[in-house]
Amino acid sequence: MTPTITIEPYEKHVLLCCGKYCDENRETMIYLKKRLQEEGLDGRIRANRAGCLGVCAEGAIMVVHPEGTWYCNVDQAAVDRIIASHFKAGAVVEDLRFHQHQP
Repeated sequence: MTPTITIEPYEKHVLLCCGKYCDENRETMIYLKKRLQEEGLDGRIRANRAGCLGVCAEGAIMVVHPEGTWYCNVDQAAVDRIIASHFKAGAVVEDLRFHQHQP
């Protein structure tokens, strides 16, 4: 049986830790989704809550796929910087990045 559900294509998939012990990050997630919509990026950038990402130091943690960029210390100000630099201009925010996946 072939699934009949579909989703719209997107360029990036953003995961923000909002797990059992990261409940305080939910406000940042709400802000991220609001800002993506305000910037007209909500169709291009898919943002979802993640459970534990396994790196609790310096949270909130955000992972951007497909490039595998991991950001730490993500708050509302960081969200604005990531949107302007990474999502709109294509440049990683180096002082927030702590890991880059190398395939």
